[in-house]
Amino acid sequence: MEQHEDIQHNEEATAEKENKPAAGVPAFAYELLKNILLPDLLGKEERNILYWAGRKLARKFPLGSTEEMVHFFAEAGWGNLIIVEMNKNEMVLELSSNLIDKRFDLQDNPTFGLEAGFIAEQVQNQRKCITETYETVKRKNKIHFTVQWDRKDETAGEEGA
Repeated sequence: MEQHEDIQHNEEATAEKENKPAAGVPAFAYELLKNILLPDLLGKEERNILYWAGRKLARKFPLGSTEEMVHFFAEAGWGNLIIVEMNKNEMVLELSSNLIDKRFDLQDNPTFGLEAGFIAEQVQNQRKCITETYETVKRKNKIHFTVQWDRKDETAGEEGA
């Protein structure tokens, strides 16, 4: 009787594990969608479309700080995001990862518009002023995002709009 209960308990535990979502998405699946399919579908407008898609995505996942954004990038599998420098009107962030290395292996000029748009919208929401982000390839495996804002150009809602 005791052995039957152990078997039943093990079967229930196995069923629970099978019903849970996978802990991570294989890198190959991510690469297929982001680096091969999307560029083909979006064509010459890939960077612009992805930039605005990144901004929209950021509105769905509002983050309260740069530290939360760094964590989000890691959780989303976008890479390791660090602050390189910051002053009163600008911030430079650096993104690197093994997946970024692979993006350069698969494409001659990969775009990071999704990430740039996401950063722009997050910083704009945090600072309450119009913000833009530009990406620059620093080395084959490191992308710099220059985030610029204008404190005089406040976003709607800050002044009661």
